[in-house]
Amino acid sequence: MTIDKRSSSQLDDSKVGSGIMLAKVVGYLDPSFMCGLEVTLLREQGNVIGEDSQTFPVKYASPFYGATAYENMGLNKTDWNDTQQTYGMWFPTVEIGTTVLVVFVNGNPADGYFLGCVPGRFANHMIPAIAGSSEFEATPDQKKKYDTSQPLPVAEVNRKTNSLEKSLNIEKIKKPIHPIADIFLKQGLLEDDVRGVTTSTGRRNIPNTVFGISTPGPFNRGEGTKKQFIGKKNTLSSVPIPVSRLGGTTLVMDDGEDRYQRITSASEGPVEYADTLNGEKGDPNIPYNEYFRIRTRTGHQLLMHNSEDLIYIGNSQGTTWIELTSNGKIDIYAADSVSIHTQTDLNIRADRDINLEAGRNINIKASADYSDGDSADSNGFDSGRIQIESQYDAKIIVGGNGYITTTTDLNIATGFNNFFSAGANTNILSGIDHFETASSINMNGTAATPATPAEILQTHDNIVTDPNEPWDGKNRYAASDPLKSILKRIPMHEPWALHENQAPAQLTPENTDREA
Repeated sequence: MTIDKRSSSQLDDSKVGSGIMLAKVVGYLDPSFMCGLEVTLLREQGNVIGEDSQTFPVKYASPFYGATAYENMGLNKTDWNDTQQTYGMWFPTVEIGTTVLVVFVNGNPADGYFLGCVPGRFANHMIPAIAGSSEFEATPDQKKKYDTSQPLPVAEVNRKTNSLEKSLNIEKIKKPIHPIADIFLKQGLLEDDVRGVTTSTGRRNIPNTVFGISTPGPFNRGEGTKKQFIGKKNTLSSVPIPVSRLGGTTLVMDDGEDRYQRITSASEGPVEYADTLNGEKGDPNIPYNEYFRIRTRTGHQLLMHNSEDLIYIGNSQGTTWIELTSNGKIDIYAADSVSIHTQTDLNIRADRDINLEAGRNINIKASADYSDGDSADSNGFDSGRIQIESQYDAKIIVGGNGYITTTTDLNIATGFNNFFSAGANTNILSGIDHFETASSINMNGTAATPATPAEILQTHDNIVTDPNEPWDGKNRYAASDPLKSILKRIPMHEPWALHENQAPAQLTPENTDREA
């Protein structure tokens, strides 16, 4: 921002006035980093945008800002308590061409502030959440890529190609599809109106119930993007500045659209909403799409959804997500590893079953590292021990060879009979002594009673969602073959069909019991 060098005649109070005025932003390059602007006043006559004599510097007035008192500062340069501390709200960038409200203290043109921004007429669909719409203009490639029968995230109406004043219904004007649709497609959330596309826009309902903030995002500095010089006509920026943005971070607090009410709670029934304007009845305490969400421009998100009673955290690539559900489930999906390290205990307890399955190997080792390799720790407790207990039967099925190796004794004790059956040879090798004790030992005499084989665990078909499979709006990344597993419910890459809020009655503890 240039330093004000107007003559005394230019600083005449009568040329500015002391009331609140409309102005258009022509520059924002403030070298003091205090978010000052250069604005041209929008007068009824004679104003020329960017004209030096009609352009004024204005300072940033934050809606909330504070600082510890200068009088209370100390003289120690290294002591945090001796220096000034600040806090408050900071909204730094106002785009060139934005209309703002400005005021000049005592009419002094060198002491101006901008107080707020005036939204462009009908230009608030993207605020604050880049909401979806069924009214979009899709290219042939986009029609192949997306399911265009569903709402997609869209940008604002192109006001140069559409006359808003002549339109009978502004909401029916076609809008371009927003690039975040590609992110939702990659994540598998393009058809998910809870975790993906949203209805949260300033144009949704009257009175509006959507609150939030969306940042402009970084400049789009890609090849072929539009740029312009900014500032006053005779002090324009030395290089052109991009005029398009990549989209930013959104923070949305949606109180919900109470025209639509969930018929049952998320813990009791599927995603069904009643349209109250058509006489349908739902739960008035569960409006549609009531939530709090933070989502970055690349798609990372933290969602706390009241209507669907869930908490969802997902990354931008769709390769990891975690969900906490209404009925107490925690679902985790990871395309790579899940690693847990604790320097003391890792305690896992399930009041019903613990089901473990590996696509390759299961390795369990007690290394005795805690006791530096000794068989007991400093308190005399066992170290390096593996103990498996079952109240009744214990079944082990080996598809190939079975091996038990001990460096000292092998002790097998049962209260009743011992049965060992092998499909081929049985080899017993003792390094020193071999002892057998029984009331009667028969070897190669009466035929031994064969051991009762353990039953193989039942497997279940799990639908696989594979992001490498083509999306055609119908198969939803569905792989051709299900995953057969002893587990009945395995979180997958989105879109996952077994999120609890979609069908809670089918996902009760009784229905998810793998033994049933």
